[in-house]
Amino acid sequence: MHFLFTHRTISRWLLAVLLLGSLLVSSCGFHLRGPVNLPYKTLYLNGTMTQELRLYLNRYLKTSVNTAIVSNVQEAELILNINETIGKQILSYNSAGQITAYRIVASVNFTVSNANGDELIESSNLFITRDMDFSISTPTASGELEALLVTDMRQDIVSQIARRLSTLQQKPSPVLAPTIK
Repeated sequence: MHFLFTHRTISRWLLAVLLLGSLLVSSCGFHLRGPVNLPYKTLYLNGTMTQELRLYLNRYLKTSVNTAIVSNVQEAELILNINETIGKQILSYNSAGQITAYRIVASVNFTVSNANGDELIESSNLFITRDMDFSISTPTASGELEALLVTDMRQDIVSQIARRLSTLQQKPSPVLAPTIK
């Protein structure tokens, strides 16, 4: 028995596999992450961070969060305070005593509070590292690789902060007990 696979047969099989795959993925509850809905209308960014991290945070928050970023803390319902440090550690040397590898370290401490000063997310540390080989013969390429790794680390930091922001709930206002006369 001889089977001929024509273009039409292959196309049908491919379509069937794609439909079956999308059915399986949708049935397991998978869906793309949508925008983050925060119960706050305005957000203020504060702290010690690089312009690059501030830019990534602004870009992410403007496109993925239903909260506006304000430039005045008095207008903010939510205050995100971030302190970022980037460093480099030597990992290894060669037999001539030259550096052959670095570890790039990004450390971010952040807190989130509301306008009343209530801490909604207590002081949290994010600690991200990337290891990088270094060649004395190509310092420019190593510098460019380091810049790419730091950019990747900052984008990872932004996504981790966004995930934590997505867990925020509006604090209920205290209910006053009825007075008995």
